[in-house]
Amino acid sequence: MITIKDVARNSGVSIKTVSRVVNNQAEVSPETRQKVQQTISQLGYQPNMTARNLVIGQSNTVGVIIPNSADYVFLHPFFNEVLRGIAEVLSENHFNLLLHLAHDDAPYARLYSQRKVDGLILMSIPIGDPNIQGLEESGAPCVCTCRISETNNSTNWVDADFAGGVEQAMEHLISLGHRRIALLAGTMNLVSVRLRVLGYQNALRKHGLPVEDGYILEGEFTSESGHVLAAKAMKHPNPPSALICGDDMMAFGAIQALKELGYGVPEDVSVIGFDDISLARFSSPPLTTIRQDTYQKGRMAAESLLAFMRDKHNAPPQQILLDTFLITRNSSAPAKN
Repeated sequence: MITIKDVARNSGVSIKTVSRVVNNQAEVSPETRQKVQQTISQLGYQPNMTARNLVIGQSNTVGVIIPNSADYVFLHPFFNEVLRGIAEVLSENHFNLLLHLAHDDAPYARLYSQRKVDGLILMSIPIGDPNIQGLEESGAPCVCTCRISETNNSTNWVDADFAGGVEQAMEHLISLGHRRIALLAGTMNLVSVRLRVLGYQNALRKHGLPVEDGYILEGEFTSESGHVLAAKAMKHPNPPSALICGDDMMAFGAIQALKELGYGVPEDVSVIGFDDISLARFSSPPLTTIRQDTYQKGRMAAESLLAFMRDKHNAPPQQILLDTFLITRNSSAPAKN
């Protein structure tokens, strides 16, 4: 059986240093931590985590709070990629992952106070979720893969530049001659959706274009919602020549609705998505979209949480804004008129 002494000898460090790495403590340089973790992996060392956790009063588990529809989360490529990034970092650092549905009546802080988890990652939690109350007072290390407030700068979060991404989509369409552009947004109780709307409005103002009544439509991040909203948009007295969708799944539904109504994409109506999920380049036509690196978003959220857990008393709130990029494919083209 491989012991902690074997790991220390093969790593060229002390047993105490190996213990600090296993216990996710801060007093180890990144280079030494990586070397010890590689040795642990190579030797197949398995710490007695149950005994360790009883001694130090920790669970060695991170809770991930996911939106309240499990079917929606696990079927949506966006969430799968974020979860994959989170899970890989936790596994590399010998932490377990506990999924917890956001609709549960139990406050999230209770997971920490009852020592079921050592920290929390909140995924796309809506504004006003009552269960987030008490998180800050509880002292629970917490990182959001979104912003749960438009003004609170005391939380740790990792977020994509949603406003900037939609502005890029607008600039692309305006450069193609489009002036009648509708936004099929998600639900407005998410900060990320409000930021999409902000980017849309900023681009209109920049180019002296009006915010047309009925051109901002609220829905859900599903193909079904995109289908319904696109059909609604095209019934407008002055129907748009282009649609920007809150995510790629909405865009897929929007394209299908346009085809059913007899519109060509992009000959009659251009469509742009958001996320650049793996299916985007295989849609018909291949989807022009705004890319955010969802896998990296998950990894950075987990890395940020573990760093905060190691040194939470000295670490200021960390807020990371990830770049977004326009990916041009075949669903956007010059406006017809």
